[in-house]
Amino acid sequence: MLNYNLRTLPVTGAALRCVGLLSVIYLLLECYYFLFIAHRFDYMGFALKPDLIKYLFTKLCYLGLLLASFYVMTHSKFLFFIYLLLIFFFYIPNSILYSLGDFPNTPFFSNLIFLGIFSFSPFIRFYIPATRLTSNSGNYFVYGLVLLMLIPILLKFGLNINFKTLILSDIYETRAKFSDKLHGLSSYLYHILTKTVIPAALIYSLIKRKFALAVFLLAALMYLYLISGNKIVYFSTFILLFFYFFGKKLETQLSNFFIVIIVSLVIFPMIDSFLAEPVLAGTFVNRFLFIPALLTQFYFDFFNNQPLFFAESHFFNSFISSPYPMPVGFLITWVYWGVPDVYANNGIVSDGFMNLGMAGVLLFSVIFSVLFGLFASFRLRPAFTGIYFIYLYLVLSSPFLACLVTGGISIFILLAFTVFNQKLFLDSFQTTA
Repeated sequence: MLNYNLRTLPVTGAALRCVGLLSVIYLLLECYYFLFIAHRFDYMGFALKPDLIKYLFTKLCYLGLLLASFYVMTHSKFLFFIYLLLIFFFYIPNSILYSLGDFPNTPFFSNLIFLGIFSFSPFIRFYIPATRLTSNSGNYFVYGLVLLMLIPILLKFGLNINFKTLILSDIYETRAKFSDKLHGLSSYLYHILTKTVIPAALIYSLIKRKFALAVFLLAALMYLYLISGNKIVYFSTFILLFFYFFGKKLETQLSNFFIVIIVSLVIFPMIDSFLAEPVLAGTFVNRFLFIPALLTQFYFDFFNNQPLFFAESHFFNSFISSPYPMPVGFLITWVYWGVPDVYANNGIVSDGFMNLGMAGVLLFSVIFSVLFGLFASFRLRPAFTGIYFIYLYLVLSSPFLACLVTGGISIFILLAFTVFNQKLFLDSFQTTA
């Protein structure tokens, strides 16, 4: 039985600092929602209907999650790091919609279940065999994989790039042209390259001090962004570099990230006040935090008591046909926004509910916890933190099974077993059970 008695938990100052910074972010995001999001983006479906009972209950749940995070920390600093990021991405936005927007119970409690199950992840451990490729073989494998996947993209899309996307201009026009040509094998290669293969190769190169190759890989990521207009690829590049250079320990990386978020939340309104539209608050705060939470509400409402049973998954749709005339992502925005050409992203919690109801929420929560239990067993250096961060955002905004396949997570696991399983890439200072 878990014992959350703080007197028996060796809570460090670094952990308390991270929790304190996260709590400040929680408060600032509540202010954002109350003063800005609910009014400015009410046409999307946001509402301002504060409920005192719900508000107090969400704070009680938050305290419970923080106590659970301290217990997780005693077993694994890495899982503590992930746990606080899950609270940031999943719990805080959904709790704000639940308490300040008076949204339904099921989405909020489903996210709470997801986090509750993850608190047991320290008990999941895997034996990692001491089998590895030699240094030269590892180089050939990593860089060969990059070239093998990148060359078909180069041949198909050439150098037809739009430099205006560097300043976030012409994004949707670039994305539309790219989407028209992206299909079949090139689609798989692009997503695996941008989410796993090039990020992993970049960190690999930096650790091995192969700086010329690191510059080449950064250029490759920028190329893939410029031809696609995919903002996630753009921001992922900065995330990878941030977590590599700013903090050699997990707790330092996390506190630095939270400080950046706090500073950004404070200065965004000041900068937006000089602009015609709230670009920063709308693009970053709303797009990356509140819209995923709102779409979760839509998915839960639409698929209540009518699960899809994976009818849109590439394997299962051979046995089960979708009852809808269009992909579900477009259907959701058509039903709730009246817009037929915008795709509503679907995260792990709503994806589980969409396909199997509450059983799907439980199943995906367990699989996710097992996955990160495996990642914790690898004990990779904090230099790889940016990759895990990318995966967290993937499961926030993409179908979970797709993340495992097209997100390249399975390839990262292969690399961890064969290439990164050597002293140069391991962190001997992570707390383990």
